[in-house]
Amino acid sequence: MRKDIELHIETGDVAIDPQNSPRMRDFRWVNEPSLLSRYIYGEIDVPYSVSERTVRQNGVFFVIPYTPIYQEFKIRIRRVNEDGSFLYVINEVDGTEWHLVKSALYGGVLQNVFASTLPTISESGFFVNLEDGIARLYASSQSDFNIVKANRQNTNCMLACFPGGNYRYPLTGVGLARWINSTNVVSTDLTKILQAEFSADGCNVRTAAYNYDTKQMELDVDVIEDL
Repeated sequence: MRKDIELHIETGDVAIDPQNSPRMRDFRWVNEPSLLSRYIYGEIDVPYSVSERTVRQNGVFFVIPYTPIYQEFKIRIRRVNEDGSFLYVINEVDGTEWHLVKSALYGGVLQNVFASTLPTISESGFFVNLEDGIARLYASSQSDFNIVKANRQNTNCMLACFPGGNYRYPLTGVGLARWINSTNVVSTDLTKILQAEFSADGCNVRTAAYNYDTKQMELDVDVIEDL
């Protein structure tokens, strides 16, 4: 079975999708009037069975609801036992349980994060890593190219490509757009080109018909060789 990076044939864009399904921990905003009013404060709960060392090494995944407050914020992480007792993961720099949240958008400079601007980092979930007394915030999704079965995609690309449009294989391509305004799209010349191009790609064209309503070439292609 042929597989390839997913490509949106109409736009030429590749599909970037999350490739992980992390366990999200509970998050809540908390009221801390005794602390600096410059910040708002939130906390994340993890099971007590998750050691402090594991939290520091592996970080925590969680979800923050949209918060329309333009303020910087700090978070703390609680290791909560079944009986409701808990311990905070202590900031190794200042000895408190609070960590100032910072992020470096698009590889830029590390800056304080404002609660209302969180959607610029992620619209779904977040990952936090405690480092040098701060909480470095990232999007929770680890995105990558989407790999799909490519038989139909290869067919679409072969039809769309004009000879000379592929620098590695300059003679490859059907260039279907050259025939779409013809009174007889499936002409003798096009039939020969379809057979030759797909045969060179290890495929056999069993039937071919042009749908004038959808403006699409409908092909029944049998892959005879995975090149």
